Amino acid sequence: MELKIYSPSADGFAQSIKWNFAELKHEIEETVHGYEVSVYTDDMIQQAKADRAKLRKFVDAIETKRKEIKKKYLEPYEQFEKEEKELISIVQRAIDNIDQQVKAVEERKREEKTEKIREFYEENIQDLEKYLPFERIFRPEYANASTSMKAIKQEIMDKIQMVAEGLAILNEVDSKFAGDMKAVFLKTYDIGLAMAERNRLEMEEKRREEYIAEQQRRKEDRDARAREEVQHVMSAGVIMVVPEAETPASCAAATVSRPVTAPIHVIDFRVHATDAQLDALKTFLKDNGIRFEPVPK
Repeated sequence: MELKIYSPSADGFAQSIKWNFAELKHEIEETVHGYEVSVYTDDMIQQAKADRAKLRKFVDAIETKRKEIKKKYLEPYEQFEKEEKELISIVQRAIDNIDQQVKAVEERKREEKTEKIREFYEENIQDLEKYLPFERIFRPEYANASTSMKAIKQEIMDKIQMVAEGLAILNEVDSKFAGDMKAVFLKTYDIGLAMAERNRLEMEEKRREEYIAEQQRRKEDRDARAREEVQHVMSAGVIMVVPEAETPASCAAATVSRPVTAPIHVIDFRVHATDAQLDALKTFLKDNGIRFEPVPK
C-alpha cells in the first residue's frame, strides 16, 4: 500500500501567491506616513475619527481578501484530510483488535508472575506476615516482564531479614516507649527512625517532669512565704517573757520562754492575701486555738 498524490503533482503546489505587494507597500507607506506624524487639536477630533475609519476600512478590505484566499487554498486540503482520516479509521479498527489481544496476554502474564511472587513470599515470610504483609512488600514493577525473578526474590528476602532483625532489636529494648518505637518501625521499616522516636519521647518526658518540678517548687515557695507573712501578722497576739534567776544554781539552766496569760481581745481587721495565704492563715488560727468568725455587719 502506498499513498499517491495525483493532483497537484509534487511541483504543482503553489510555492507563493503572486500579487502587487511591493507596489501596494510603497503606496501605503507614502499615504500612512502623514497619518503617523499627524497631530490633531481638540477642534479636529471629527477629522481624526474620519481618518481612523478610512484606515480601518482599508485594513478590513485586505483582511477579507486574505481570508478568501486562505479558504480557497484550504478547500482541497480539507477534503484530503477528511478522506485520509477515513482510511486511518479503517486501519485503527484492526489495530484496536490486535491491541486488545496483546494487552490481554500481557495482563495474564502479569497476574501469573504476581502469583509466583506471592507463592515465594508465603514460603519465606513465616510468622512475620502480620508485620510485613504482601501488599507492602510487592511493587507494581515486579510484574513487568523486564524485571527478573532473581532480583525480585533477592529484594523480598532482604526486606524480610531487615524486618526480622529490626523487631528482634526492638524486643530487647528496655524502655517504656518500646511500643511507640515498634509502631514507628512497622510504619517505616527504619530502625534508625524507631531509635530516634525513643530519644524524642524521652526528651519530652524529661522536659515535662522538669516543668512539673519547677511548678511544685514555685508553689512551695509561695506557700512558705504566705505562712511567714501570716506568722508575722499573728505573732503580735502572743507576749513572751523571760523570768529573772532566783538562785545562783538557776543561772546554769537554760532560759525558758513561756507565754503570759493575756485577756481575750476581739479585733476586726481586713486581710489582703492570696488563696494560698488565706489557707495558711486559717490553718494558723486553728492550730493556735484562736477563734475567728465573720465580721458582723
